[in-house]
Amino acid sequence: MMYDTIGATRRDRLAAVLACPICHDRLGPDLTCAACGPVGRRSAGPGQGERLDFGGFAAEELGADALNRVKELVKTRFTRLYPAAIRLLSPVQDRPGLIGGFLRSFNLDRDLVADLGCGTHRRDERVVCIDGGAYANVDIVTDLRRLPLADGSLDGAISIAVLEHVPDPARHIAEMHRVLRPGGRMLVFVPFMQPFHASPYDFQRYTEVGLREQFGAFDVLSVRVGAGPTSGMLWALQEWLAMALSFGSRRLYRLILPLTWVLSPLKLLDLLLVHHPMAAQAASGFVIEVRKAA
Repeated sequence: MMYDTIGATRRDRLAAVLACPICHDRLGPDLTCAACGPVGRRSAGPGQGERLDFGGFAAEELGADALNRVKELVKTRFTRLYPAAIRLLSPVQDRPGLIGGFLRSFNLDRDLVADLGCGTHRRDERVVCIDGGAYANVDIVTDLRRLPLADGSLDGAISIAVLEHVPDPARHIAEMHRVLRPGGRMLVFVPFMQPFHASPYDFQRYTEVGLREQFGAFDVLSVRVGAGPTSGMLWALQEWLAMALSFGSRRLYRLILPLTWVLSPLKLLDLLLVHHPMAAQAASGFVIEVRKAA
């Protein structure tokens, strides 16, 4: 199936479930709510067809953190290369196949599945991409705490390294619960042992027990180590080296930190260590799979 056909089909299915992000009533074709008035606008996404804009991050938010300014520059100018660069240079070794396996458990030609906080990723052309940043791959730009989707409209969703970046995760999780249909499933990756990383903010970390507590409104199907202890140790080591060798200079720290990425291949040790029975004690992150009760 050609991309244009897939994209048009995705947009048609999405149009049927659009709702006001404020009151959740259905929207007209012009993205106007009968009660709340105009709440969104349509725009052309570069190379990706139509984009629906309900308001996301302001430019000053994305530029508040120095490292995030660099990340945003790369994301916007090298959108397709950024995910590959992260896989290569990041100190975090994700468990291979978790996200792909979860998506393959759906019939994506029939089921409506969204990537909430997709960044520059498009993991499958049939998955709806939703983010606070207006990247080239994004279908809906919005505040993730106010999704412009009807109640029970999604069959499934993923949220990868997003929850730590929202100031009120309970509200974000409540939105996940609202837009999933009864029996719908979600896969969520969250950090545990990771240094600060703004995108554009960074607010919290999660233990395995804390993660189960946060998703108490769902049926928890599994909680697994999503990124192992080597990843947690390596990221902290890179930060430590940049600080120790910069002698109190922020400018020198920012110059040295990228040089420490040469150590990132050590993360491959987690392909083995992630299976250690005590890996959760110092895991870089966890993956939780949940289901909305029928």
